[in-house]
Amino acid sequence: MDGDEETRASGQVIHLDLASTVDTALPIKVVMRGYLSTQHLYAARYAAEDAQKLEDQYAGKEPFNMRHRGLVLSAVAESVMFLEAAINEMFQDAADGHHNRLIRLGEGPIMLMAALWEATNSGHMKTLVKYESALRFCGHPPFPYGSAPYQDVKHLVDLRNYLVHYRPEDLAEDRQPKISGGLRGRFPDNRLMAGAANPWFPAHALGAGCAGWAWRSARAFVERFAQTTGVTFNFQIADVGDPLPS
Repeated sequence: MDGDEETRASGQVIHLDLASTVDTALPIKVVMRGYLSTQHLYAARYAAEDAQKLEDQYAGKEPFNMRHRGLVLSAVAESVMFLEAAINEMFQDAADGHHNRLIRLGEGPIMLMAALWEATNSGHMKTLVKYESALRFCGHPPFPYGSAPYQDVKHLVDLRNYLVHYRPEDLAEDRQPKISGGLRGRFPDNRLMAGAANPWFPAHALGAGCAGWAWRSARAFVERFAQTTGVTFNFQIADVGDPLPS
């Protein structure tokens, strides 16, 4: 299961591997706490893999495929949704007293996280600032801004924001949006557009290479964060019957 299921009975909390039918004669209420970050990560991965299949199928035959473009956009969006959901789940668990996966952090950092969550109206702050705050609470410096894994996810978040808050603009090979400078060279170009004279962004940028880079960069960042702090995220222990590729 990809959630943390619990049963509450007479003031007790009983953790279950699977929610099942309960004898209705018993005064038992099933309470389930889900962690959507895992689902966002897998959604991004699957979108990237499907984009790669279409790119392999149509490269050299079809310069543009709307399904392919939709899958790439989905992979980018879901990757950032995973980033935010993962850190939100950590802070929310701290605030709600669900400390099973946070126990290695110690009481002090957990209390600081809970206090920040309350003070910011449940985390109304930038996603990467939440990660940086949690690192500081745990006695660690922020990840270096100029190198991986921070730099990749910074450009990923910028790309997602550009796409979500999109404004049309005139583009040419020598007139690219600001975000293209941070993206170019981080992943292979869209093979469907090989040889086309279109400006690099978005035509050559938004391909399977970008989609794969997006979910792998998000995953690498969260794994580095987990390794540094000692916290365990749901996607690291969830058994969904389809392990993430390395």
